[in-house]
Amino acid sequence: MLLAGLAVLSLKSRSQDIVITNKHDTIRCKLSHSMMGAFKYKDDKGETVKLEMGDVREYYTENKKTWVRRVYITSSRLPVFVDVVTTGKLNLYELSYKNQYYDGSLTWSSIPSSMGGNQHNSKTQYYVAKSDTAEVVWDDDLSRSRSKDLMDAKFVPFIQDNSTVYGLYQAENRVNAAELKKLVDAYNGSK
Repeated sequence: MLLAGLAVLSLKSRSQDIVITNKHDTIRCKLSHSMMGAFKYKDDKGETVKLEMGDVREYYTENKKTWVRRVYITSSRLPVFVDVVTTGKLNLYELSYKNQYYDGSLTWSSIPSSMGGNQHNSKTQYYVAKSDTAEVVWDDDLSRSRSKDLMDAKFVPFIQDNSTVYGLYQAENRVNAAELKKLVDAYNGSK
């Protein structure tokens, strides 16, 4: 009985959400998210603390197995919270606008389709960055030729210093999210 209780406590301590603040403090907690986009968590004393998203650098939600990071998008110059796809020398981020609305904070939030609001079409964008400023390199809203043009203009400058990965990119005739991830992984795997 005691072993089962310890196992449950151990599982609970490992299945926590994580918030990293601008000061690089790590808060292990259980995040909750309201329908209107507000985040809060319970502190050690059991008191609910509202998170000011402007004070959050990144967070991880155990329930969704999602790591989210605040980056600055060069086209908008505003901080946005994006899903982390892969990290390394080159970071790849995803922002999906499917059933999303801007909640007035620094992030997009899900909205039930029955609720109207400031909704966007189903759209996914991928961003790459070597710092906290990201550049859009792929947009599923664009035609195939325009996607290739966007990749040539925005993605190539990030990988041109690696002749192997640049060669892989040039040999690839199609542009899609899976190929983009493979190229970023290859870039990060090289010395």
